[in-house]
Amino acid sequence: MPLLRTTGVATAFLILPYSGMVQASTWQSSAALPTTVEYDSNPLLLTSGEEGVTRTIIAPDYSLVGTFDRDQLRLGLGVRVLRSSDTDVVDNREDPNVILGWQRETETGGYGLSAQYNESSTLSSAVQDTGVVTTTDGTQKLYVLTGNWNRALTERSTLSNETKYSSASYDIDTLTDYEELATVLTWTYAWSERTDLYTGIGAKRYEPEDETLASASNSYTPVVGLKYQFSERLQGDVHLGVNEVSGDGGGRRGEGGLSLYYTGERTGLSLDAERSTVASAEGGFTEVDSVRGGWSYAVNETSRVGLDAAWQDSKGQTPNTLQTYGAWASRELSPFCDLRLSLMYKERQQDGLPDAVGTIIGMTLTYRFPDL
Repeated sequence: MPLLRTTGVATAFLILPYSGMVQASTWQSSAALPTTVEYDSNPLLLTSGEEGVTRTIIAPDYSLVGTFDRDQLRLGLGVRVLRSSDTDVVDNREDPNVILGWQRETETGGYGLSAQYNESSTLSSAVQDTGVVTTTDGTQKLYVLTGNWNRALTERSTLSNETKYSSASYDIDTLTDYEELATVLTWTYAWSERTDLYTGIGAKRYEPEDETLASASNSYTPVVGLKYQFSERLQGDVHLGVNEVSGDGGGRRGEGGLSLYYTGERTGLSLDAERSTVASAEGGFTEVDSVRGGWSYAVNETSRVGLDAAWQDSKGQTPNTLQTYGAWASRELSPFCDLRLSLMYKERQQDGLPDAVGTIIGMTLTYRFPDL
């Protein structure tokens, strides 16, 4: 397969800088073992005839970081093992995740490469974030190759680039396999100690595997933005741009986003609002508007509570609005173990259909193995 050959070449590039090195200056590794039991009243988000399931999820994760003078090598291995109380609704799954990356620092900047392979359910938030609507628990297989570089042009200005190749495939006939090549070039200027100005342009190329289901198209987005440090605890980012998509169903519209983050002694707050254009498994590029917010509060040294909310409006082939509201509480049982209880309400709205709603109640016990 061409993709496997591409992945093999990327792996060779990642290993190449270390062919002459016998050992790293330092090695650091860590592992985590989260175990979750949760009940989902409507995992398929059906508008009628809802069926609930109980899921048990074990997701071990291991990371290894080696530092060689100016070079850093990262390896991540994980798997998400899911067992369902009703496999007619949600399948039993074993979804792997592999990440390999290399980064080198230079006197004026740096550059690096990374490769990732990930499998996930088409019911997961990562897939639904593009507005995909399915009533089947299918699988997305995603390959991602990424290259990046940055260089200081002057004492205050920096030029950077990230280029990413993605290939997504599905085992559901209603979803379209595709490849995407995306690149973003950004120039950043440090206006003051608190203010960074930046401008750039992004370009994407979408190519479906079957052009009878969708057509190839290009997306271009020039953008300007500002990052501001209000205080040691509060920072913000705002950017504006114009996106233009070529091909069938293309067009032009304004895009942008706003982010605010606050970190207090006990309180944490986050707010993200974004209007973007993303590749969709339903074919072509999809316009997505989203707002996400979170609040957390440290009750004491070992306990924390929080609230989360998200709203997303997708204007793809199946226009829909998805919103979620959640509450959680966590407690540190030991320096290496914590317990988390969570409750989430979700609702999807589509024109001409009743609202689809569901509730998830879960408990997660996570044990960490630092510095193995």
